[in-house]
Amino acid sequence: MISETTLNSLVIAPSLNIRSAARAIQSAEIKILLVCGDDRRLLGTLTDGDIRRAVSNGDDLDGPVGSIMNKTPKVARPDESEEILRARMRASVIRHMPRVDRDGHLVGLVLLGHMDDVRQRDSAVVLMAGGRGSRLMPLTANKPKPLLEVGKKPVIERQIEQLIDHGFHRFYISVNYLGHMIEEHFGDGSRLNIEIEYIRETEPLGTAGSLFLLPPQKHPIVVMNGDIITKADFGRMLDYFTEEGVAATMAVREHHYTVPYGCVSMDNGRIASLDEKPTFRHLINAGVYVIAPHTLEHLPRGQFFDMPQLFEALISKEHPTNSFLVSEEWIDIGHKDDLMWAQKVFAGDDKLD
Repeated sequence: MISETTLNSLVIAPSLNIRSAARAIQSAEIKILLVCGDDRRLLGTLTDGDIRRAVSNGDDLDGPVGSIMNKTPKVARPDESEEILRARMRASVIRHMPRVDRDGHLVGLVLLGHMDDVRQRDSAVVLMAGGRGSRLMPLTANKPKPLLEVGKKPVIERQIEQLIDHGFHRFYISVNYLGHMIEEHFGDGSRLNIEIEYIRETEPLGTAGSLFLLPPQKHPIVVMNGDIITKADFGRMLDYFTEEGVAATMAVREHHYTVPYGCVSMDNGRIASLDEKPTFRHLINAGVYVIAPHTLEHLPRGQFFDMPQLFEALISKEHPTNSFLVSEEWIDIGHKDDLMWAQKVFAGDDKLD
């Protein structure tokens, strides 16, 4: 059971807007918010999964959380022991269970511990590490981009450690440019207690083209660009993919920028409105994907092909796809400025924690 102070920090009103709730979940160690009325009666729960579904559905992120919350969450009663509750939670794959009194008022929150929460994943992870890293020259003249160090550790090793923490143990690394250096660094993965095999591109095949070289897969496949540092919850992304029953899931991230000028809208030669320094928000591709094994049938053999092209092919054939919002730390080191920023963020750090 968590402390009263921590519990109070998770309580929100149903009128809070979705965007603010997403920020609150991002900054909180416990990834759930408890929606209560003025009398502290539990009205529903809100998780990052609920927010991600809202993003996929195109809901207005300035709308109230009451419109997207889970209104019928599973709850615990005061007389139920935590041991029994945790067994129920593991069986139902539930990470959090609010405890309420007989009148439905919130009195606590039961959590699964980290070791209970993480289970071994059978899905393979494919890390795309074959690019030349031209925008990072001369840093990549004698070293492949994924082996550039951030916080005393190669970017791709940070990725792998983060994925291990979420239960993944089967890895494929797609290599081309200076790929032998990546193979020498990791070998077969035994140093990290995982399995690593290599997909060797004889020519650049893009972020999806080399997937046709994979052996047959029975489970969903996680694909990730080799130049990303993120604290995204890969396990939850895989679970979300499975729950939604789609062909492919793309991780997305909200990106916003402010125009540094006043913008003018015209109508038939007359000024219709003025908008001073407006801010625009977009969802961008975060470079992490989960795909069903059958989607590999849509890949051309031996041709350059990117993941967005695979999604376009699936969409054109009416295979369902969706998005998974990443609100956690995310840095793409593909540009020198971003690499320098990542090195400052993780200076002196030897692991992403």
